[in-house]
Amino acid sequence: MIKILNIYSTSFWKLIQKLFKSKGEGYLLNGKVLLLFLFMLIYGLSRGQAVVDRADVKPVMLGFRVPEEFWTHEFTIYENGVYKKQNLEMFRGKPLILDFWATWCTSCMPNFPKLDRFKQMHDERINFLLVNSYDRDIGKITEIFEGEKFKSFRTKTPSIVFDEYLKKLFPHQAVPIYIWLDDFGVLGATSTSDFVNDAQIKVLIDRMKEEKR
Repeated sequence: MIKILNIYSTSFWKLIQKLFKSKGEGYLLNGKVLLLFLFMLIYGLSRGQAVVDRADVKPVMLGFRVPEEFWTHEFTIYENGVYKKQNLEMFRGKPLILDFWATWCTSCMPNFPKLDRFKQMHDERINFLLVNSYDRDIGKITEIFEGEKFKSFRTKTPSIVFDEYLKKLFPHQAVPIYIWLDDFGVLGATSTSDFVNDAQIKVLIDRMKEEKR
């Protein structure tokens, strides 16, 4: 059986202290080298684990459901002037359209009020969610939602920000791009903004009502 050294155990740290307290520069040097090695090992393992976790995200194919992690993954979401940590459980069970955008995309923001209008027209039968996978500057993001320059694009639609997960789940090369999920979380389409209209949204909602569950 392979035994893994527990670096948090009392005996381990007593060993380290013994190396430091031992007489002679050789012991002291060996102790410092050992600590540096352990630090690099732990850091490397943590970085390696993070890379593995991100690499495990497989794109959703057309006609397939999103993984369970889609609903339970914790995102940073901006809504009504507040940034909060939240999963997507509240969106489960209804059609959901994801709108990928970026602060440098001049054609993205004008579509925001359109989503608000569709939400109001169809009440609680469908959900919309903005997704920003590109910007890391919270100041720029906040300016889009609250700044005077973008006042005409004000929206009540919440937005995921600082995303890394969804961009891997739904790979794309340009924004805006729209991801259409039905009430089962099945990917039905990936489209441009022209496809996001009242007629297409009604088709998505009517499918939900007509299909036998």
